Amino acid sequence: MEKFDTLRLGNEVTVTIWGPDGSCLYKSTSDGDHTIEGAIEKALSEANLKVDPEDCVFEVKDHSTGVAHRYRINAHGHLKLIV
Repeated sequence: MEKFDTLRLGNEVTVTIWGPDGSCLYKSTSDGDHTIEGAIEKALSEANLKVDPEDCVFEVKDHSTGVAHRYRINAHGHLKLIV
């Protein structure tokens, strides 16, 4: 089973940023990211959010595998999988 925290080059990945109120704040699709963290960091830099990223939920979908997971950023700045 392939770990989802690493991506293969060329995999199309969509990152959706959900706000504290559950609204979609930003959505982008890209390829060439090596890690989930890298894909989220890229989306954050493009999104220009007006809310604290620690209050948001990040949904990451790898279109080549069909796998999608949701993450939060904890107080230490690390990604945590929402289970």
